[in-house]
Amino acid sequence: MASVHQAVVLFFFFFVLSSSFFLTFSTTWAAQKVSLALYYEALCPFCSRFIVFSLSKIFSDGLISIVDLRLVPYGNAMIEPNSTILCQHGPSECFLNTVEACAINSWPDVVMHHLTVIKFPVTSMHTFIV
Repeated sequence: MASVHQAVVLFFFFFVLSSSFFLTFSTTWAAQKVSLALYYEALCPFCSRFIVFSLSKIFSDGLISIVDLRLVPYGNAMIEPNSTILCQHGPSECFLNTVEACAINSWPDVVMHHLTVIKFPVTSMHTFIV
């Protein structure tokens, strides 16, 4: 009878020990987000379509709550030997990449970016993205 009692106590001890380990592990695991960095070009139609029609879905389905999204408007730019930046779609794209980078730096909350864009109607200025 003593061996049954010892087995029950031993089982209970390991159960409590393992439960606290897994509780700590699962709490730590749940607190982490998936890091996602999107390097895009301001005037690239493919980047614009991806952001508008695919990436935007993570906001509507709630997936953004587990994603740490970082937007980087740099894309296919190259730094020339004389330290100037050459963008795939020309100087206008370099300018817009800079404007977007400044806006993201000043206003880093991507969830608020998305909510603000949803509130305002798409104007003719945005027709190049579709």
